[in-house]
Amino acid sequence: MNKETKSQEQDSFAQHVGQRIRYFRDLQGLSLSELSRRSGIAKGTLSKLESGTGNPTIVTLGALAGILNITPGDFMEPRNGPPRDQRGRKNISGPGITMLFLHKIVAEKSWDIYETNIPQTDTPIYSATHGGIEHLIMVEGVAEVGPVDAPTRLHPGERVAFPGDKPHLYFAIGGPCKALLMMEHPTKRA
Repeated sequence: MNKETKSQEQDSFAQHVGQRIRYFRDLQGLSLSELSRRSGIAKGTLSKLESGTGNPTIVTLGALAGILNITPGDFMEPRNGPPRDQRGRKNISGPGITMLFLHKIVAEKSWDIYETNIPQTDTPIYSATHGGIEHLIMVEGVAEVGPVDAPTRLHPGERVAFPGDKPHLYFAIGGPCKALLMMEHPTKRA
């Protein structure tokens, strides 16, 4: 893939997410100023996101999702019809980690599924609180993950679940790690 094609896919992703933010904001009847006030995200940042020129991070999408009564995965799915094809996927940054949105499942609970890469760092990577429950299955590598006061060491094939509304961390041991992250939320219908 050349740089121009990659740039076009990133622009397409940002525009898609921006349209989804605007759609859900309008659905809730919120002005840009009111969404800014409630989420704590600068109005200028929101304007850039909605216009497709901003850089949507998982932390920002998590904050907006909570205010808009949806999940972060709702920003990446189409308004109607089946999930987007895999060519439109893009890594989104988290608190030092990268996450690739894979799929959303809505049943009794809503599940956003991400491929998550945890880089090796000198200190743990701390995540802002965001609600929901994180279910993390280690695919490659060894890492400590979970609540700041009681993380769990995971090896490939092992899993842990912990509340996302409490401070938590990710800390790769001996090299970068890959995990499957499933974010569980109560089902919310917009």
